Amino acid sequence: MSSGSPYYSISGMTPDALSPRKEICNYFSAYPIYSIAWSRREDRNNMFRMALSSFMEEKTNRVQVVQLSPHHDSSHMPERPDFGLVAETSVDYPMTKLLWQPSGAGYGQPDLLAATGESLRLWECEQTGEVGEMGLFKSKLSLRAKMNTRADYSAPITSFDWCQVDPRLIITSSIDTTCTVWDVETQQAKTQLIAHDREVFDVSFVTGSQDVFASAGADGSIRMFDLRSLEHSTILYEAPAAVAPSTADPGLGDGSYYPDTAAGVPSARMASFIPPLLRLSCNALDPNYIATFALDSPRVNIIDVRNPGSAVVQLVGHQAPIHAISWSPTSSTQLCSAGADSRVLVWDIQQTLTARQHQQRQAIAAAAQAKQLSKLSTAGDKLGSDFGDDQSLKSPTSTTVQAMAHTAAAQALSQTPSSIAPSLTYAARLPVNSLAWHQNSPEWISIGFGNTVQTLRL
Repeated sequence: MSSGSPYYSISGMTPDALSPRKEICNYFSAYPIYSIAWSRREDRNNMFRMALSSFMEEKTNRVQVVQLSPHHDSSHMPERPDFGLVAETSVDYPMTKLLWQPSGAGYGQPDLLAATGESLRLWECEQTGEVGEMGLFKSKLSLRAKMNTRADYSAPITSFDWCQVDPRLIITSSIDTTCTVWDVETQQAKTQLIAHDREVFDVSFVTGSQDVFASAGADGSIRMFDLRSLEHSTILYEAPAAVAPSTADPGLGDGSYYPDTAAGVPSARMASFIPPLLRLSCNALDPNYIATFALDSPRVNIIDVRNPGSAVVQLVGHQAPIHAISWSPTSSTQLCSAGADSRVLVWDIQQTLTARQHQQRQAIAAAAQAKQLSKLSTAGDKLGSDFGDDQSLKSPTSTTVQAMAHTAAAQALSQTPSSIAPSLTYAARLPVNSLAWHQNSPEWISIGFGNTVQTLRL
């Protein structure tokens, strides 16, 4: 991580006069942080503004809006906050995700903030004109809409995405196996479909499209849908079977450990299961790549939608389960991951993807060569049979077999995911629950752990 300068612009004063160069900026909340979202507005007065949601095991939770102070700490003291609270509202349950509207509001217009939990909510965030803590102007979160598919009961919403192409559209995923497309202007559901066999944990529009989206669920699959043709879907990836202790062993009753008579050491009855895929992230610039990770997995799998069925790259570096992933807003080959090992890792897969493309070209060339040799072999055998047992007219069958074996090996190599190491590493004080990559200032990434939000410069 290199040093840099987040700034807060005030008329008549330069950012450099207000903001010393810093590598890390802090915010300390009174509540445990679960979700983070950067504002997508481009005006500098609101550029370094975040929305945060709490996670508390009680009915009352919080949604906060914080902003970088023009008077933020210049002495690099880690215990001093750099962001101040400008708005706050109460919610009944923890919010599973927050997002600001993609296009941003015009100058002087309130910005829209969306959140999901037991329903889809929309707030307007508008300045009140009052000056609050750390010299920041206070804002007010006014509830604009609360949307449910049913008036009496709505299944909890696990995640959502706000369409970049058409900001009127929001798509949500739910534990009731469905995905729902909402119209923000009419505040009505446009389309609802059963996306998976079990709970849907995440959903995202594919970059550059208002019709195509991908979802990940408890059935261990990533599926792609097109709103113009919902009778068909594509299974892009299915997580390989894992092994876990069985909770219903008839010999034990409670699934507890029992002595292994062969080894003489405690062991557990093991069962095979398909691990749920918890999150997915569509590449912000290249619609062909999707990143995902499974429950309790320390690896990120990169999927190529042009070659469904297996991961093309595995990101191996975490030592505990991953909690969050995000692609870079300005690079199609960079992404960030964070997890329970308190580590934040930045990856660059450009060289790996280039090498895999070369392998695939070699596999295709080898397959074409083997096919041609096979044709020659068949023609030679036929010619040999026409002239009796003249061995000189028969094709070199061993050569064909070797060519086909070489082709199979090349194809297997091209289908095996490549593993790479991270290019940047940051160690937080506690397990990291969330991260957000700043879209308008992509050298900044924010992470949430415990009650702390840190903004890191790459």
